[in-house]
Amino acid sequence: MSSPNDRMTKIRKMGCLLLWLLLSAMMAVGQTDAGTGQAPDDSQRNTPAPAFGQEAPAVVVNDNPPISALDQPSLEPNIQPRSMLLGGVEAAESLDSNIGSDARPAWHSVSHALAGLTLQRLWSRYQVEGAYVGGATYYNAAGNGWRQVHDLQAQAAVLWRTGQLTIRDSFSYLPEGEFGGGSFGGAGGFQLGLGGLGAGMGVLGSGFGGQFGGQFGILGSGTVGSLGQSPRFNNVTMLEAVQGLSPRSSVTAAGSYGLVHFTDSTQGFINSQQAAVQGGYNYSISRKDQIAVTYGFQSFHFPAEVGADNVTSHVVQGMYGHRVSGRMDFEIGAGPQWTRIQEPFTGTNNRLSVAGRAILRYRFKQTATSLSFVRFDSNGSGFFAGAQSNVASFQISRVLGRKYNAAGNVGFAHNQRLQSAALGVAATSYNYAFAGFTVRRQFGYNWGAFLGYQWNDQIFDTCPVVGTFCNRISVRHVATIGVDWHFRPIRID
Repeated sequence: MSSPNDRMTKIRKMGCLLLWLLLSAMMAVGQTDAGTGQAPDDSQRNTPAPAFGQEAPAVVVNDNPPISALDQPSLEPNIQPRSMLLGGVEAAESLDSNIGSDARPAWHSVSHALAGLTLQRLWSRYQVEGAYVGGATYYNAAGNGWRQVHDLQAQAAVLWRTGQLTIRDSFSYLPEGEFGGGSFGGAGGFQLGLGGLGAGMGVLGSGFGGQFGGQFGILGSGTVGSLGQSPRFNNVTMLEAVQGLSPRSSVTAAGSYGLVHFTDSTQGFINSQQAAVQGGYNYSISRKDQIAVTYGFQSFHFPAEVGADNVTSHVVQGMYGHRVSGRMDFEIGAGPQWTRIQEPFTGTNNRLSVAGRAILRYRFKQTATSLSFVRFDSNGSGFFAGAQSNVASFQISRVLGRKYNAAGNVGFAHNQRLQSAALGVAATSYNYAFAGFTVRRQFGYNWGAFLGYQWNDQIFDTCPVVGTFCNRISVRHVATIGVDWHFRPIRID
């Protein structure tokens, strides 16, 4: 009889195989579609070609997709998506004040070597996009050593005149949590020199951290907070359909399945599985304003955890969105959330609360900002068997002259335990906060150097059981310096 780890490995392999087959099929169909021989119009003839490749028919960009959908409009003015390939490498060295979960600080060095590749292939009715960053990190501290780093974002879409069908998959294997990227320091997480690859292409979601809340709402899956080095797999697959009913109205339907699996079972973190569905009706009251109503359902399962049972949530929200093409995107939604907790020892417990989200993105001439807040039930991030999470984050980036650019971010999360059973960390809630910045200088067209800093703090409240290990404070300061190189974008039309 196979073990849970063997079954988990088979599930991951099967999921990767199915995703690869889907992307291959979409690309094959798109190549057939590209040979129809349609002549480009005048606007396409006047569009300048990039460094390499051939011209292709222009792809229609929806500047105002439904607010209940997973897509977000690009804030790049007059952007025209291209079929292209980008890639690069990065090497960095960090100084970390607190490797591990010990509250007593001790400075250690951390070395990083990463490589990234972004692909975007567009046809008139089909789109395939993918981005991968991988490499290794060496923690120069006892009991840590080498750690692998992998992050893969992929999506494929079929478009027709009044709608589209999209499948997305987000996979990561990280030595620490992705929210804030605290394990590698600096704004933008560990992709300090590679995070710009594909920026402005308007293809994928926000990747790290985007799996939880923000753009994906209750369909996202991820961890909020990190304590020590605890490697974990994190994967979420989403299928979404958007159908226009009239020039003003549309409906959306989406479903997702995600899992978080910690590879070191001795640390006591809780593995989780999450399934969610969401449907919405959207109505445009003007060219810039939309309203919507959505219904969502979440189901959390915690395999192999004695004393933990299923948690389900029903969420109804009213939403409003205001968008100015190329400049601003604002969304807000709120509504009741009914949570049903099926605990094996205390029976069924029902809770009524409020769920919501608010996202504001604004682009100035040289500066781009993003502010978000979400309140939903989550998987508990490995610390709890389910939690009610309130997560806020702010990002800003700015071009500083011809050769410099800078970015900063700050985030805060409050997580309240849902199940009363003392599983995972023996606490009723915890707070996690981070703040960081990075500055990068371009040397020539292909390479540059960067400097980053990040602060992290995680605090658990008073323990529910006297004498248990709790109320730990984990403060970290991480300074990073590195270099990056990328090749010129390659057109693949």
